[in-house]
Amino acid sequence: MVERLREELTAIQKDPIYNCGLTVGLINEDSYYDWKISLTAPKDEDIPYRGGLFFLNAHFPPDYPNSKPEVFFITPIYHLNIKPTAKKSEEDESLGHVCISTLNWWNPARKMKEVLLNIYSLFFMHNPDSPYGTERAKEFNEEKGVVYFEKAKKFTKKYANPKNQKEYDRTQDWDFN
Repeated sequence: MVERLREELTAIQKDPIYNCGLTVGLINEDSYYDWKISLTAPKDEDIPYRGGLFFLNAHFPPDYPNSKPEVFFITPIYHLNIKPTAKKSEEDESLGHVCISTLNWWNPARKMKEVLLNIYSLFFMHNPDSPYGTERAKEFNEEKGVVYFEKAKKFTKKYANPKNQKEYDRTQDWDFN
């Protein structure tokens, strides 16, 4: 299993996803089970995440690839398919948890490159049929998403500004004001 993780990490580093500001590395050089990831949203697209720099972590279970990895945003992001509530205990990594079909319907043939491409696509896509929380889904569906997209832009400016990056306390709810 470690060999597969090593191969996947090396493959992503040698052949990153085209036109995707992606870097991937190990959180701890002694373990391939925890990755740190950065994604830069496109600067030339009309999206609320434009130019934002977002940090994520991926944790792989000991029986990977038979069990799916857990991937979550460290950088606060306002997106209806990313969980905004604080974790309930030290074991609960739910804050920033990513909800995408490649993870929800995991199979061992999938690779992290596909997962990361799907996460990158969240900058462009929103699935109101599978939201984390009804409030953001309601905002997205009302008034052509004006309120939703304004909040997403505000979050990007506040938390994902590359000039302003810092570590965030994942035990606290993200500030939605």
